[in-house]
Amino acid sequence: MRLIRYLLVIVSLCFITTTGFCQEKVLFGFEENIPNWEIPDWCFEKPEYVAESIAISKKFAKEGSSSLEIMANFPGVTPDFPKGKWTAAYIEVEQDFTWTPYKTLSADIYLPKDAPFGLQARFTLGVGEDYAWKEMSRAVKLMPGEWTTLSASLIPGSTDWRKTDVTDEFRAYVRKL
Repeated sequence: MRLIRYLLVIVSLCFITTTGFCQEKVLFGFEENIPNWEIPDWCFEKPEYVAESIAISKKFAKEGSSSLEIMANFPGVTPDFPKGKWTAAYIEVEQDFTWTPYKTLSADIYLPKDAPFGLQARFTLGVGEDYAWKEMSRAVKLMPGEWTTLSASLIPGSTDWRKTDVTDEFRAYVRKL
């Protein structure tokens, strides 16, 4: 089985809010460290989760001089992973966030030129006391050699989240990204 190793880069994670004009608040710029970002242990126990490591990198940066680098081994089509079986490179940060003043969650993602076509990205959140899993209702295609901005609306009534009623309570108690 030939494993294919690909680098995914997340440069910055920010909120965009509108108060007469567009303002951004960068939560994670990855200039010096990776505050609490990790590949959870349960991902290493499941073959469909293929992230191997994360680190600060100076290879690509849209703003500043560094980014978060995710190394992943996507298996391609094999007997264990037939066409149509998905794999994912999952990373997370567990932190209490209060996002009621914000309207949009965004991340700039760079996919290197040698990466395969067909990779996609989406946000997932752990919300509330029980860390209820909330996933974007759509995935965004990543194009090799290009920057892509992944965005999801946080405004009440947004349809960007699967089977989720976005409310102020939802935005007030996000515990995991």
